[in-house]
Amino acid sequence: MQVTITNDGIEVTAALKQHILEKFRRLERVTTKATEAHVTLSLENLEQVAKVLVHAHGTEFYARAGSTDLYAAIDDLIQRIELQITKHKQKEKEKRRDKTEKYNEDSREL
Repeated sequence: MQVTITNDGIEVTAALKQHILEKFRRLERVTTKATEAHVTLSLENLEQVAKVLVHAHGTEFYARAGSTDLYAAIDDLIQRIELQITKHKQKEKEKRRDKTEKYNEDSREL
């Protein structure tokens, strides 16, 4: 997965960049279809904010997390995006199951 990091008022250090890349490797456990992630780090009032837009499974997932500690915001951000992807995958699985069940019911009627 390609991860792009954009800063808006926050200096992205090598340690911060490494932390972000390490955390985004967790998404590979959840999905193999994630192709691109765009992370934006910004400072809003006194809160450090991390935002992400992930392209996966033919859809886009967006999450935002803020905290006084940027590392905590990134951790929360990963949890939020991971939850969204997991829910989406579950819904897709249920749709396939419903179609299969309907097909099996239709074939029994014949």
